[in-house]
Formats: sequence, structure tokens, C-alpha cells
Amino acid sequence: MALSHFQLVMMPDAPSNNLAFHNNHLAVSNTMTSTTLLVRARSLTGFAQLVSQHGGDPHALLTSVGVAPAVLDEPELSFPLVHFAELLDLAAQTLNLPDFGTRLASGQDVSVLGPVALIARHASSVVDALHSIIRYMPYHSPGMNIRLQQHADHDEIYLSYDPCVQGGGLRQLTELSYSVGLACVRMISQQPGHDWQLSFQHSASLKPGRYRKLFGCQVHWNQPESLLRFPRAVLQTPIDEANSELREASERTVRNLIRRHPLDLGRQVETLLERQLTTGNCTLPVLAKQLGMPSYKLQRCLHSQNLQFEQIIDNLRRNRVQALLAQGQIPLTEVAYLLGYGDPSSLTRSCHRWFGQSPKVLRQKLLQ
Repeated sequence: MALSHFQLVMMPDAPSNNLAFHNNHLAVSNTMTSTTLLVRARSLTGFAQLVSQHGGDPHALLTSVGVAPAVLDEPELSFPLVHFAELLDLAAQTLNLPDFGTRLASGQDVSVLGPVALIARHASSVVDALHSIIRYMPYHSPGMNIRLQQHADHDEIYLSYDPCVQGGGLRQLTELSYSVGLACVRMISQQPGHDWQLSFQHSASLKPGRYRKLFGCQVHWNQPESLLRFPRAVLQTPIDEANSELREASERTVRNLIRRHPLDLGRQVETLLERQLTTGNCTLPVLAKQLGMPSYKLQRCLHSQNLQFEQIIDNLRRNRVQALLAQGQIPLTEVAYLLGYGDPSSLTRSCHRWFGQSPKVLRQKLLQ
């Protein structure tokens, strides 16, 4: 069943983006290529609670797929999308919950997109809101390719997700994505969507009635492609909270965030280092493994941003040392430990390099 459509790639600030039209048909998508596709930790909203409710250990599951548990406390942190897919699949198997992805999505809504959600909430119509989500989705996860299409012979819109992840364990990620997508369209349009339809390429793992209850609409399995269908008229639905000024302000905020840390690798490394300094295990190979890439690749990516791993650690220590020294009750040996040094002499050398004086003298000045 062919779809006649034009395709619009909507991330003008990204150098790899382009604009193309094919035929005279509605289709909008965001496509980005990246060697390591990441997703915001905000996608894990409700994960720890759901796993714990069913007797699991969320930290152990994260560690098993090579993701630092720190992501649970830092929604703006990011980690490889492929690890997210592996995590969802592992949780479903470990907890014997074949609908884990859908259960996780039931505790999420459009707010899982962070500041992108604000743009959608203040858009003029549903189609305007969906275009905004598609345009700025790379801020949340560049690995999620979203398309809006209209069939040439039907008055229906097809919304589809294409996670740019290789491998077979995509059931949970796919069901999570469509569950959140369905909730977003419902929330934006203020329509229940009981007559909408979800199609999945994979087979059902539970009784069909269970999925009908979970999704609140018709669900079809073993289909040629996964997609959400809803009437075209939904796109023209006006949004009650429409506000052009607030929308423009939200867009400026997101654009600034994208410029400052668009899944910023340097910021990710710094955040992980902050949480792991005291372990004394803040090495390039350790951080590279947590970020899902080889050491050489992490080094190369940092270099492309004019960053060096050693310099990030050095700056982090320098920024923290004075606050620690200002607390006179903390012994210098403990300060060295809290900064990830193996011995106090390393702290002394660093203080001389940074400030031209020893930690002891610097502390005396700070406490005066």
C-alpha cells in the first residue's frame, strides 16, 4: 500500500539537515544521523518506581546494560538509545512483564519531552504542535525519526516512529514510543481517540483485550509497519492554551538549550565525573563504556568540540576545591579523596598549579 507524500526535514539549525518535497502530499519527519544516538534520561520517568513495585532492582538493571544509575536523578543527562532499548527489554524479561514498555508509558505524558512540551502546549493547532515536536525532537532524542503521513486515498493521518537502532529487541521501545505518542496527541487535541488505531509489526504478547484496555483504542498486530492512525480533522483542532508569545519564548529557550548542550557530550562527561570523582575510577575507558562508545571515539568526539578529557576533570576539581577547603572541619586528606586524588600530594601539586599556593595556605586565606 503505497503512500504518496512529501517529506519535510525540520531541524534547520543542524548542519546535516536538508529540505525536500516529493509529490503533493502531507508528510513531516525529522531525520538525523549520528554515530552514537542518545536519549534524554527524562525518558526513564517512572522507571525506578515501576521496577521496584514488581520486586526488581532498577540500579542493577541499568548497570547490566552499561548505564550509570546517575541518570535516574538527572533528567537532562543522556545515554545511548540502544542501551535504552536493551534496558526496557531486559526489564520486561527480568520482571516477567511483557507489557513493560506500555506500563512505563502509562505514567508518562508529553512532559517527558521536557521544554519541547511547552512549545507544543502553546501551539495554535494540533498539526502545529506535532510539527513543533518533530522539529525539536532531536533535542530529546535524535534517534527517534517521527513521520506524519496522509494516505492518498483515505482521510487519515499516519504517525509513525522509526527508532534508529539496530537489533531485534525493539518491542518494548516501540510500544513505549507509541504509547507516549498516543497520549501526546490525545492531550494536545483533547480527544479520547477511542476510534483511533494502532498497528504493530510484531505479534501480541498478551491477550488482545488487555492491549485494548492499555491503549484505549483498536490495536492490530503483525502488520506491515507500526503506526498510529487518526482522522485528518484532528490536525486542525485548535489548542486551548495557544499563545504565540509563550510559544516563541519556549522556542528560544529550546534553541538556547540546543546550542549550549544538545545532548552535549562534554556536559555528559562532566556530569558523570561529578558523581564519580570520589570513586577514584574516573578514567576515559570507564566513562566511554558508560556512554556506550569506545575510548578512542569518546576522545575524538571531545576533541571535535575542542575539549580534552583531562581538562574536563581538571576544571571540575578546580571549581570544587575552594568550596571544600572553605569547610575547615574537612581534613586535607579527605578533600583530596573527594576530588578523586589518590593522595594529598596530588592535591598539593594541583593547588600550586591553579593558585600558586598550597592547599593549607589557600584554606587559611579562605577562612580569614
